[in-house]
Order: sequence, then C-alpha cells, then structure tokens
Amino acid sequence: MKRRLLVLAVAALLAACDNGPKAGTLTLALAGPQRARSVKFRLVGPQTDVTEPTGSTLGLIFESLPGDTTVIAVFAPVGDSVNGGTVALIQVPDVHASGSYHAEVLEVASPSYVLRTASQYVLTVSK
Repeated sequence: MKRRLLVLAVAALLAACDNGPKAGTLTLALAGPQRARSVKFRLVGPQTDVTEPTGSTLGLIFESLPGDTTVIAVFAPVGDSVNGGTVALIQVPDVHASGSYHAEVLEVASPSYVLRTASQYVLTVSK
C-alpha cells in the first residue's frame, strides 16, 4: 500500500513539473522615443513563423536567413504609425528559452520616411 502511494506521489510530482520544451508564442515589443512609420530588425533564435499581433493594422514581412536568424520589417499603413508595444509574434519550439533570443533594431523610419537613429529603439522578447 505504501509503495502504491509512493508511486502515485512521484507520478503526480513528475506530472506537475514542466521542464521540457514547450512550443508556443513569444512577443516582440518595441520601445522608443517617437512613433515610426516602419521598423526593420534582426531576430536571432529558432522560430517557425512570424506574424503580426491579432487585430493589428501593421504589415509585416520577413526573411529567414541561415543560423536561426530572421530579418523582419514592420510597417504602418498611411495615416497610422508603429507605436510602442507588441509589433510581432513569433512561433517558437520552446517558450522556456525566451531569454536566449536576441532582437536588434536595424532601421527606423519616421512617419515622413526620414531615417531615425536605430539605437534609440529597443526590442524585447518575452512570453
């Protein structure tokens, strides 16, 4: 009887642990001093797809490069802008590895298409 309870307790404990890879969605969020018309950035880390956030008016195009690198461009339609907040969603093989992703802003264009200093903008990757 004790052995059966011990086996059940161990099984319950193992079922509660979620240490293995778990596929899912990570969020890319932009922060910067001013609104933009478009933002181009590089994302390093394994992903299976990149999409715009649900209900967003932003457009998004991307190109996958060797070495788990993807270049992504997010752009706003005429009369709109890319504001701070979620700019893209990425499908990944393991959401627990979100800290291993690196996102770097490459180019930013103002609403009037003037290039801005990319280093003033920051992207974060989170669950």
